[in-house]
Amino acid sequence: MFARAPALPTLFATAALLCLFASAQVSANEGPLVEVVTPEQLLVRDELVTFGSLTPDESVMIRPEISGRIAQLHFAEGQRVEAGALLVSLDDAITRAELALANANLNLAEKNFQRAQMLFKRGASNAQALDEANAQQQASRASVALSQARLDKTRILAPYAGVLGLRQVSPGDYLSEGQDIVNLEVLDPLKVDFSIPQKAVSQIRLKQSVEVSLDAYPGERFSGEIFAINPRLDEAGRSQAIRAHLSNREGRLSPGQFVRVSVILAERPNALVIPEEAVMPVGEQRLVNLVVAGKVELREVTLGKRLAGKVEVVEGLQGGETLISAGWQKVRAGSPVRTKAVEPRP
Repeated sequence: MFARAPALPTLFATAALLCLFASAQVSANEGPLVEVVTPEQLLVRDELVTFGSLTPDESVMIRPEISGRIAQLHFAEGQRVEAGALLVSLDDAITRAELALANANLNLAEKNFQRAQMLFKRGASNAQALDEANAQQQASRASVALSQARLDKTRILAPYAGVLGLRQVSPGDYLSEGQDIVNLEVLDPLKVDFSIPQKAVSQIRLKQSVEVSLDAYPGERFSGEIFAINPRLDEAGRSQAIRAHLSNREGRLSPGQFVRVSVILAERPNALVIPEEAVMPVGEQRLVNLVVAGKVELREVTLGKRLAGKVEVVEGLQGGETLISAGWQKVRAGSPVRTKAVEPRP
């Protein structure tokens, strides 16, 4: 007897199953699709972050050394002045009269000394008279110098170049000795005053770089350098006071501003950095998935500083490797994968 031929629907179903099986085999050989990146080389810094404030490089309140009435103000508020610029003139009528009197007394004392010398040479006077005349001459000269100094102090000058603040007096005011007139500030460079904890004292040194940021200029950093370290720690907070210089040529910064200070402890200009999501934690180990010859390879790495969405690799990578950044959860070591290169996130 002859065998019955299978029905056509059964043949079609069998063919479809064979096609699906073949397709699955092809997909299995190709492997899943994963996103890959190459480790970046970036500048990575170890920083000590603290807070501080900006102060002028020099700051002085202009005050008179003698009392007197203001004859004239020679400045405008907020004005930039040079060293030695005349700021205030006090009424000098009395001091000029005192100087004229002192000069007249000196003139008389010099003539009396000359006469005493002549009489002493002729034997008509003794040494005591000569000494008294000489002493009177010296006292008159000192009186002239004193009167000249008092006259000079009626002219108040800027001790150094800087920017004036707001004046506290008006023309015609009578000033007492030491009364506030106007503040003078040196704004370039500025000083940055900050403190560090006791445990970080050994990491700080002179001429170390610092970077300052503040809310007024988001995203910007201003560079400076440490120039003074207080050798004595604060006993209350166990902190050390540090002072740095900060360039302010453009005048964008102002004394009194609260700033965030980053002390640069170390710099690695060519550090290897990978996306944080590419790291696979396994217990105490940190692993990454590499693609080598189309297959997955696991490698242990040692991590360093963490950045925004990225992490530094200290050991385990040489640079140039193909690293799975997304999709490593669906692969295993030795399995084939298909790759899609993506740009590293900024």
